[in-house]
Amino acid sequence: MCEENVKNPMDLNGDGKVSLGEKIQYGAGKAQEKLEKAINEIAADAKDAYAEAKVKGKEYYDVAAGKVKEGLDEAKEEWGEAKEKAKDVYADAKDKAKEYAEKGKEKAQELAEKGKAKIQDLKDKA
Repeated sequence: MCEENVKNPMDLNGDGKVSLGEKIQYGAGKAQEKLEKAINEIAADAKDAYAEAKVKGKEYYDVAAGKVKEGLDEAKEEWGEAKEKAKDVYADAKDKAKEYAEKGKEKAQELAEKGKAKIQDLKDKA
C-alpha cells in the first residue's frame, strides 16, 4: 500500500508542522466562520419576522377593509373606526417587525463583538 501524506488543515504555512500560532489562527478562523454564520442566520430570522409581521398586518388591513365595504350602508362611522383600527394593527405589526429586526441586529453585533474579543484574546495569548 502506498502511504500518502494528508495535509493538516491547521498547517497554514505548509511546512508540514503545526505550531501553536497556526493552531490559534486556525481556531480563530473557524470561530469567525461560525460567528459570521450565526450573524447571517440572525439577520435572516429578523428579515423573516419583519416579512411575516408585514403580511399579517396587511391581512388584518384587508379583512377590516372588506368588512367596512360590506357595512358601509349600515354605518359610516363604524366603517371609519374599522379602517383606523386596521391601520393601527398594520402600524403595530410594522413597528414590532422593526423591533425584532433591531433586536436581531443588536444580538448580531453583540455576538460579533464577543467573537472579535475572543479572537483578539487568543491572538494575545499566542
